[in-house]
Amino acid sequence: MMRFIRRLIRMLLASGLLAGIIYLSTDAFAKTWREFVIAQMAERGLHLDFERLVLNPFGGLVAQEVRIFSAADHQQVLAAVDRLNLDFDLGKLLERKVIVEELELRNANLALPVDPESDDQTVIELKDLSARAFLLEGHLDVRQAEGTLSGIRLNLTGDITLPPKKPEAPGDPKQPTTMQRLESLREHRQLIRKGLDWLQRFEFAAAPRVTVEVHGTVERPAEMTAKVFFEAQELRYGSYVCRELLAEAEYNAGLIDLTRLQLKDRTGEVLVSASWRMGAEDLRFNLTSSADLPGLAEAFLNSDNLREIVFYEPPHLALRGLWHVGGPLAQNKRPVQVIGRLECGRFSSRGEVFNGLSANIGVAPEGVYLRDVLLRHQTGTLEAQALIHDTEGVRYRAVLRMDPRVFAPFSKQEQTRELLRRFEFTPKSEIYFAIEGSGPVFDPQQCLNLGRAEVKHFAYRGMAVEAAEADVEFQGPVQHFRNIKLKRPEGLGAAAHVHVNHAETWVRLEGVKTSVDPVALINCFSPKIVPHVARYQLPNTTAVDFDGVIYWKDARKNDFHVKFRHPEGPGHYMLWGQDYPIGAPAGLLKFKGNLMSFDISGRVFGDAMFAKGRVDLTPGENDFAVNVKAGKFPYGVFKKQVPFEGLTATVTKKAAASTFDVRASLLGGNFSLEGTTDGGKEPDGYQGELRVEGVSFKRFAQIYSKHADTEGDLTGHFKFGGRAGDWKTLKGTGVAIILNGNLYSVPILGPLTPLLGGLLPGQSKDYNIAKEANCTFEVADGVVKTHDFEALTNTLRILASGQIDFINDDLDFTAQVRVRGLPGLVLMPFTELFEYHGQGTITDTQWKPSLLQGANAQRAGSQRRPLLGGDKTEEPVAGEEGKPAVGAPKRTLPSFFNRAGGR
Repeated sequence: MMRFIRRLIRMLLASGLLAGIIYLSTDAFAKTWREFVIAQMAERGLHLDFERLVLNPFGGLVAQEVRIFSAADHQQVLAAVDRLNLDFDLGKLLERKVIVEELELRNANLALPVDPESDDQTVIELKDLSARAFLLEGHLDVRQAEGTLSGIRLNLTGDITLPPKKPEAPGDPKQPTTMQRLESLREHRQLIRKGLDWLQRFEFAAAPRVTVEVHGTVERPAEMTAKVFFEAQELRYGSYVCRELLAEAEYNAGLIDLTRLQLKDRTGEVLVSASWRMGAEDLRFNLTSSADLPGLAEAFLNSDNLREIVFYEPPHLALRGLWHVGGPLAQNKRPVQVIGRLECGRFSSRGEVFNGLSANIGVAPEGVYLRDVLLRHQTGTLEAQALIHDTEGVRYRAVLRMDPRVFAPFSKQEQTRELLRRFEFTPKSEIYFAIEGSGPVFDPQQCLNLGRAEVKHFAYRGMAVEAAEADVEFQGPVQHFRNIKLKRPEGLGAAAHVHVNHAETWVRLEGVKTSVDPVALINCFSPKIVPHVARYQLPNTTAVDFDGVIYWKDARKNDFHVKFRHPEGPGHYMLWGQDYPIGAPAGLLKFKGNLMSFDISGRVFGDAMFAKGRVDLTPGENDFAVNVKAGKFPYGVFKKQVPFEGLTATVTKKAAASTFDVRASLLGGNFSLEGTTDGGKEPDGYQGELRVEGVSFKRFAQIYSKHADTEGDLTGHFKFGGRAGDWKTLKGTGVAIILNGNLYSVPILGPLTPLLGGLLPGQSKDYNIAKEANCTFEVADGVVKTHDFEALTNTLRILASGQIDFINDDLDFTAQVRVRGLPGLVLMPFTELFEYHGQGTITDTQWKPSLLQGANAQRAGSQRRPLLGGDKTEEPVAGEEGKPAVGAPKRTLPSFFNRAGGR
């Protein structure tokens, strides 16, 4: 019986317990107890609401979809969590007494709105949050709260004083209002959100860890205290890798004190300390760094301006000052007030390697200043001071003692890079360039820059210079060089003003006067006109004056002149294809558009020479006109120098055609050469006429033989035409006359004269004095032919015909000698005995009597050729005038013409 009663009691207790558990899990229990639990928690200082309250079979209640509010009015949500475990005494709960001893979160998700009053849905979200908190006498003791905050493992502990059950009396000045609490809360969460957003730019090899310890009162969040420790390993931003990042900070009643921020990367570390009172406009900080500056700038400042710099040694940067995080200055592009110093060793940028850089730095919202800047390079140094002000503009001062070509890759202007590339420096070069400037922005091209340059042992466009100095001014594409002086081994140079405009591509030269190499000097300003000056081969000590404007891209706008002079020389002048030295050369070259005019003077062969003319320099054109005068002008004829005097030569070229007119005094007589060329055909054609009048035959003969003793003079003309470079195309006809000349000295016939003396009866006086010698001739296919050469002396009449191959220097002549007067009648039956045949060269003609030619002499009776062509048999009387003939040097006429034509 007793056993049955015990079993019944157990059954009743179990049934009651089961009924209670079932009741606690029903909607009726949740609805009945929801408001009761909310009210009880409000009395403990926690204003919350939840959708449902259920019993956990393993103990405690579970509130689902919980929202925590800032006040009893439930207007501002402070946090939202999907579920919250409430640990309480179940027995007291059945007695309608809720005493929560412990709050527990297990893998819950917590959302904290950044601005509780705003409709903005931006939240701070903690995932996988597990925490235990104890409610002890008005305190919330948080232990082992762990979760994930934007990928960061968060560990939170703290002791928070809850609001009292009864609020303080209204109007208590010590009690913050609801709006003040919300504003403080908003500031804290906005700061956290900004920090989390900034961390999102990094990639972490492992989740960073944050440890937070919080103390304070819920009703006075601004007076809370907290300690934060942040630790991350192997974080990456782009190509920048940070091996370790540690941060320790303290929060005390609105004052944030960053006691240590330490960052380590492959080159060094960064140490930062800072302090800031929440709501204040300024954050005070100190920073020292030996880390990767380009990587830091890109990762922390979101700037890649330093990315093109490679440091071979860790740079050292020290900064201290204020960061304007609030107020109007925070909107400035430079929201800082900083002073510091930068020291770095070797680094490179854009292909240039520098040995080091040091500078004192100052940065303020209104501007930046750089002091004691020292840039070191293997070629020298750059010292500078600079101020960059937003309203006052830019001012700077610098002294350059290094190769300026180093800065070519950094220049934005191609004309500046081109100018720098023209210089050549060596280890012996000495460079001093002091400059200062001012302008609206920090860009030398927009600043007005003034300075003084002094350079030694360098080259500019290939011209070696021992020393040079100038006052310099430049702004944008315009450059001014004043008071220029330069020194070379051969002399000095100076210029009053060189004005360069790169935008309009011209340079104006004023007062350029030098005694240095004119070709090298002109090449510095206008390489295109160098060939026109170089042709004179002037000594490098020639005095040169240069004035005018040169357009280096459009020569049609040129307007300048070049004067040169040298007291001795020699210079050189090309005339008729030959190079002639000029003593005491002087000249004026004027360039107007594409037209160059020149006026050259000097001494040639010891006498005065003048040349005036103009040349069209238009590309593809070669029109010119030139007039040359020379007191003496020896010229090669038959490989001997013939002394032309009082020479005047006029040559013009228009399109493909040229005309020439050469006149001179020659050996007591006159010489002229006129003609034209046609460059429109290949090869160039030419035609013209050569005339000589009253030339001393004696002086002419003595040119070729100093012992020639003859009298007389030479007159003749030759009309010709042909193609340049091909002697066989030379064709023409002419006549030549020699009066009162010695036959011994007549070309070709000279060797014949001694043979005639032995055939004459007795001693015939003056048999060798040609009263007249003349002929007509024609030239074709490289051969000069004559059929009517006739020479008359008091005793003899010499008739000759034949040809001269002037290309191969070969001749074939036949001559017949007849005795004039009574002896001639006596010897007429023996006329055939006085026929001669000549062969050989012009200078070595071999004559032999035709009677000695064997079979040829036997056939002469029945098959005689007319000696001079035709059937003429009648002997002319003594003193009969013969036809004009040319005795001028025939072999070299084409060569003479070719040179005279300016080819």
